[in-house]
Amino acid sequence: MTHEDHPAVWSIVEERFDPAAARSYEGLFTLGSGYLHVRGSVEEHFANAPQNMEYIRDPLTGSGEPFRRAVAQWGTYIPGVYGHHPLLNTELINLPYFLGLAPIIDGERLDGRTSDIEAWRRVLRLDTASLHRTVRWRTASGKRVEARFDRFISAARPHLSVQRMTLRSDAPAEAVIEAGLDADVRTNGYDHFKAILMEPVGEAGLACRLRTDAGDRVEVRTRLALSEEAEISREVATRTATLRAELALSAGHVLTVEKRSAIATSLDGDERGAEDYLKEAAGKPYEELFEEHRRVWEERWRRSDVEVDGDESSQQALRAALYHLHRAHPGRDAKVSIDAKGYAGEAYWGRFFWDSEVYLLPFYLYTDPPLARTLTRFRVCTLTGAKANAARYRYEGARYPWEADHRGAECCPAWQYRDLQVHVTADVAFALAHDVAATGDCEFLEREAAKVWVETARYWVSRIDRREGDDRPHLLGVMGPDEFTMLSSNNAFTNRMASLNLNLAAQYGHHGGATEEERREFVRIAEGLTIPRLRAADGEGPDLVLQCEEWPHLAEFPFDEQWTDRTRSIAGQVKLERLFRSRVSKQADALLLMALFPQEFTDAEVRRAWDEYVPRMAHDSSLSAGVHALVALRLNLDDDALEYWRVGARVDLDRHYGGAAEGLHIAAAGATWTVAVLGFAGMKSALHRRVLTLSPRLPRAWTRMAFRVVWRGHPVRVEVTHDHVTLTSLMSPDEAELEGEAAELEAEVAGTPVTVPAGESRTVTYEAAPAEHTPAAPLTHVLEYE
Repeated sequence: MTHEDHPAVWSIVEERFDPAAARSYEGLFTLGSGYLHVRGSVEEHFANAPQNMEYIRDPLTGSGEPFRRAVAQWGTYIPGVYGHHPLLNTELINLPYFLGLAPIIDGERLDGRTSDIEAWRRVLRLDTASLHRTVRWRTASGKRVEARFDRFISAARPHLSVQRMTLRSDAPAEAVIEAGLDADVRTNGYDHFKAILMEPVGEAGLACRLRTDAGDRVEVRTRLALSEEAEISREVATRTATLRAELALSAGHVLTVEKRSAIATSLDGDERGAEDYLKEAAGKPYEELFEEHRRVWEERWRRSDVEVDGDESSQQALRAALYHLHRAHPGRDAKVSIDAKGYAGEAYWGRFFWDSEVYLLPFYLYTDPPLARTLTRFRVCTLTGAKANAARYRYEGARYPWEADHRGAECCPAWQYRDLQVHVTADVAFALAHDVAATGDCEFLEREAAKVWVETARYWVSRIDRREGDDRPHLLGVMGPDEFTMLSSNNAFTNRMASLNLNLAAQYGHHGGATEEERREFVRIAEGLTIPRLRAADGEGPDLVLQCEEWPHLAEFPFDEQWTDRTRSIAGQVKLERLFRSRVSKQADALLLMALFPQEFTDAEVRRAWDEYVPRMAHDSSLSAGVHALVALRLNLDDDALEYWRVGARVDLDRHYGGAAEGLHIAAAGATWTVAVLGFAGMKSALHRRVLTLSPRLPRAWTRMAFRVVWRGHPVRVEVTHDHVTLTSLMSPDEAELEGEAAELEAEVAGTPVTVPAGESRTVTYEAAPAEHTPAAPLTHVLEYE
């Protein structure tokens, strides 16, 4: 199905300009090549919307964080270009804006807020990663002008931006086209530029060269071309430069304007500069540049598209999530990961959280393992920073930061999260295990993963506490995924992830430099870290898996009295001081544990946890809905599962949590894919199954679902309906010849074993009966299975 066949599921459309929604669309319409990302700001900008406001932003985190509000927020980001903010620590720098391209007709500049706009339609085409806008406005002189804007950031030439504008008036008019570069921008109210040089280049070009406060050099160049002869002038100031092309516009005649821009930095490791990238594309027309860009995206969609029949809203949401997951990945270089806002805004300063390991990794791991490897290798490459972080706390080993910058340094400005969110260290270990299990890459385990497991295990050994009269190890004074319960004891999620970390180091630590005595100690501590439980009042029902030991002793919270506006976050209405001492969860915690380790809990235990925590769940994080969808499927709550999934999948489309105004909820995009494939299609994690295993629970509204995965190196197409699953091996004959007997795909569908020879298909009929879950042996290894 192509965009031409069914545009509603391949595009996101803005039907009119609404100033209140402008920033959300800017984030949602972000274009990017991996190397370069630019928010979807309109080309002509708006009057009285300065981008150079300087202010002090409070170093708060969480869903109650305030932001400066303006009708528009430019954003040009290159992953890896960071600077130091005086209060917020290291942050991703907003670089010069190069998209400026404004038509002025008879002296009137197009402006969405002040012009007489008769029609406005902007479309993000997900299939081609391109942004298109048509505008019709009546000028003060009574003329009707139609303008079309097209742009893309080239996936084939990641340093290059290509824009095209066509202009037509129903009557003769004097036209001026303004195109500029603007370095008068700030990042979270702060100026990171220490030296700037703006200069004209050639007949219709501009250049900006600057040095950041971190010493990095950035060069931006732009060049303008028109289909008609025009008088071109240039105005160059300290931080801005503008090209002005003046010409007479004939009635009904179409003027075409093209603007190409390129950007390069001293961090690129490439001798080519911005001018070189422009020259390399100079001989190619717009259509050819667009076609080579389109082909790259066609291949991406071929590998990863998830097709859904019967539910257009779900199909659109899935493709929007996949688009941004592809766009936000910085490429094959492990020097950076994916920041929490998907390089589409400044809300989390371009830093890296546990989102990457738990919520983002699965998509890449099962669709493009080499891209997944750059995410896990980023943590390997920043092990030195994690060791320095542990040393600052006077611990041994490596402690990964809650908010990591590109060097792996802790940058979180709020002590309660910086000091207490220690589970991120074990989350990194978990992700490395997931990588190894999904790829079977023993070399990566031995050469890279093992040393991380050992150093993080050493941290846990030094971090545990002992209580008087109790020889068991305890993790005290921690904050689990639920950020409203601070200074908790033996958080179940943290304890379980830490014990996995320790067991991995015990089993594979000889590859990472651990001594035999250390490995024995790792096992002793792993076995001693318990998951707190509360017995049923009648002594016969299932235990309640406690989020932490303090949970039963916290105050009940009067939700209806305190949380009066459910359209806004609870943290925006109730002080954290009150939330910290109440039984209120920001997001899934114990339920996340059960989603990641499903075989270690009975259905009855999961049900009791659901009944305890869901009524007290605020869902103040976009990370929460997807987890609840997975657990709801476990409990046969199919309608609830679909509703939770829709909330998470449409978090930016429907502007939950403020939409994408401050950047994408990129972890929710990852969860959207995970719930679809590991939830509705029922694919089991490689951490738990050696063979490809599916137990589908397709929503009633979905008549068919199809997707591709890579299972331990074997590419597979999966098609699911309500009564059959078809598996097609996509292994080529050459690959099959090389693999020999291993070319056959071993799978299991709803309990039925099936073998799929290379290049062939097999169909299995099934009945969607819920699978029983009973406790199994705890997960302690990644290359062996029960």
